Amino acid sequence: MCYKSQHQLITIDPAKYYASGNLIVVLTVLKHHQLRQPCNYYIASLAVSDFLIGIVYPIYNISHLEKVREISEKLGNWSVCRVIVCEVLALEIGSSYHLVAITVTRYIAIVYPLRYHIWVTTKTTAIAISVIWILSQGSSLIMYTMYEPDRPVKLCRYEMIFPVTHVIILLVIQLFIPLAVMLALYVKIARIARQQAKVIAIQQACIIGNVGSKNGIIKNELKSTVMVSLLLGCFTLSWTPMIIFFFYTITCSNQPCTTNRYVRATVRILLYLNSSVNVFIYAGRLTEFRKRIKADMSRCFNKCFPIWRVKPLKKTNTEMNLVSSSLSRITLNGPIDATLETEHVS
Repeated sequence: MCYKSQHQLITIDPAKYYASGNLIVVLTVLKHHQLRQPCNYYIASLAVSDFLIGIVYPIYNISHLEKVREISEKLGNWSVCRVIVCEVLALEIGSSYHLVAITVTRYIAIVYPLRYHIWVTTKTTAIAISVIWILSQGSSLIMYTMYEPDRPVKLCRYEMIFPVTHVIILLVIQLFIPLAVMLALYVKIARIARQQAKVIAIQQACIIGNVGSKNGIIKNELKSTVMVSLLLGCFTLSWTPMIIFFFYTITCSNQPCTTNRYVRATVRILLYLNSSVNVFIYAGRLTEFRKRIKADMSRCFNKCFPIWRVKPLKKTNTEMNLVSSSLSRITLNGPIDATLETEHVS
């Protein structure tokens, strides 16, 4: 959404685009019983967290509208701003640790495959998801609702309210710890998966002698490596500009530090776009998820636009006659060919 005031572009809001995508993933898991598995529960919970970000983020974004004072002053009130900032950061923390939980689940599946169904159950998954939500909301409440700013709050901007210590705490909890855990686990996952792929390829080459199967295993292993790189790359690239922006804004010599509004909008969009691509990277690589979503979208499209529905072609009378004559010819030739073959053998 482009919000214009006095012919100036104030902010850009991509939330409505990725909120719908996350909602599709949640509805897909709820609708299809085949998808109700522990790993998919994490993906659905991640989609809920990112969907809520798509609702709360526009409110936080509207509070930056300096040209619309009746809005910015009300949302800039510290009692209101405190709740908005607290919830935005709590949802972001929860989103990061959902990624960690999914990574841990995959780590168990690769490293301890025989214990996977013992450790990763519906009950343990429900407990883990509850812990993520409680800790993310609780840590955000402790950090931000008990804080009182040193100067009056005019605009509800994180970088204009909190000191460097809060930024460092936020980055450690929300970025460095999740990134370090995911990186360490994914490195081990990639190494073990590569070893397993080589062993399986050697066994199949020795037993079957099929070079194509070996190439297929290596190709799948490379695809998994690319996927891991994509996940970590998106997470890092989404957060790096915001880190630089926060530290520059808080530590610059001229306080309050003024920055270009397009730069502010860009770094925020990059950060929150991480929430839009999360579920598509995780759910999109699962074949069953893709099939279900594609089938549901096709069914919905056909109901909404029945005029464009593709109808099966009806065969004409000439085509039906040709098919029937071909079938009769095949039926007649069968016994004749069998007779000729019998005579030849005798």
